[in-house]
Amino acid sequence: MADTSIPRLLLIGLLVGAVSGVGAVFFFKGIALGSQFLLHNILGYRYPTEGLSFADAASWAPPETVWLILPILVLGALVSGLIVWKFAPEAEGHGTDAALKAYHGDGKIRWRVPFVKALSSIITISSGGSAGCEGPTAQISAGFGSILADIMKLSPRERRIAIAVGIGGGVGAIFKAPLGGAVLAAEILYLRDFKYDALLPAFVSSLTGYAIFGLFEGFTPLFGTADMGWTAVQLPFFLLLGILSAGMGYLYIKTFYGTKTVFDAAEKKYRIPKFLKPVIGAGIFGLIIILLAYLSPETLIVGVGCLGTGYGFVQLALYNLLPFTVLLLLPFVKILATALTIGSGASGGVFAPGLAVGGFLGGALGSGLHLLFPELVGVSAIPVFVIIGMIAVFGSVSHAPVAVLLMVLEMTGSFDLAIPAVLAVTAAAVLLKNHTIFQEQRISRKNNRKLNE
Repeated sequence: MADTSIPRLLLIGLLVGAVSGVGAVFFFKGIALGSQFLLHNILGYRYPTEGLSFADAASWAPPETVWLILPILVLGALVSGLIVWKFAPEAEGHGTDAALKAYHGDGKIRWRVPFVKALSSIITISSGGSAGCEGPTAQISAGFGSILADIMKLSPRERRIAIAVGIGGGVGAIFKAPLGGAVLAAEILYLRDFKYDALLPAFVSSLTGYAIFGLFEGFTPLFGTADMGWTAVQLPFFLLLGILSAGMGYLYIKTFYGTKTVFDAAEKKYRIPKFLKPVIGAGIFGLIIILLAYLSPETLIVGVGCLGTGYGFVQLALYNLLPFTVLLLLPFVKILATALTIGSGASGGVFAPGLAVGGFLGGALGSGLHLLFPELVGVSAIPVFVIIGMIAVFGSVSHAPVAVLLMVLEMTGSFDLAIPAVLAVTAAAVLLKNHTIFQEQRISRKNNRKLNE
């Protein structure tokens, strides 16, 4: 920090956070309006969302005409793919890796990228693609950081800090998790390191973005509150959840990149236009949902539960509104749905699906333990397993356990879960070792190369 004064760092954080907060508002509103039009009005799906009250969440209903999911998914993927292919190919896939690549590269992001990423991701998520809004928000906000760096003529080091705090500002805003967003900016850059000099401006950026976003969307936790509680005798079960989370995280990483490899190989072999790859992925995803819908009422819930971010069904799990069999299947189908959506080249994030996968895994384990040991694991403990599953799975696959821990606790307003959460995410992170969902992370500041180089 010797070559950049603290006031200058704070100014960078403030400006980047302000722009990121405004961008997050428009992005969030775009997804809400698009989902209302495509999923509710056209598909006839009364879908659950995060933050609903128990009564509102319980009133959700699947679409009556399930086959309509297929053309909506395919058309959304086609439009999104054409926009990316035509205007900014670097907006393909999940946005966090693109932001990390820019940070570790020349620190420059084309001015059009944040806008292309926003529009294409809105279309992907609104049409039901299994993707998150946090990864795109990270790339959008990092892009704004790069634009401000151009305007302010920042040094290369300051430019990279602007990109890093853009990631924190955007994610902290849209998650309503300013503390976690700030730590994420410093933690997610490296597998085994922490960028300390980004932390101070990242806090300013994340808090500013959160304040602006909250003015429009409120300051209540993203998932509201639920009736929950845990006891010390349950700690071994949370350790078990951490072990299972490592396995699920490994499956998530391998399925995602394995699917991406298959689509990339098919593109070269059969000369498939890049914008058609997401269409193929969406078509397969849609057919899977239709198949599940006709198998049984419970598999119908699994199918529609994989549309979009998955946050609405995490909310249902927090209210104990999902059957055990549904929770058991959801993590695996959600992983496949995300791999088909983003691994095929659609624009969206892997953050929200990863949290959803962890939440469903935790809910399945909590529900199963309640059935086996009702005296040890009461109904009020099941939401705790949901929350800690979110932390353990994505905290480990992202190699940002502290940031994800803080974010999820902020999103649920449940800081009293810190002890079992730390136990589970530590176990998952240790077992998962160097496997990561973000391939553009570098090993450390001294060893600034990717693990597989």
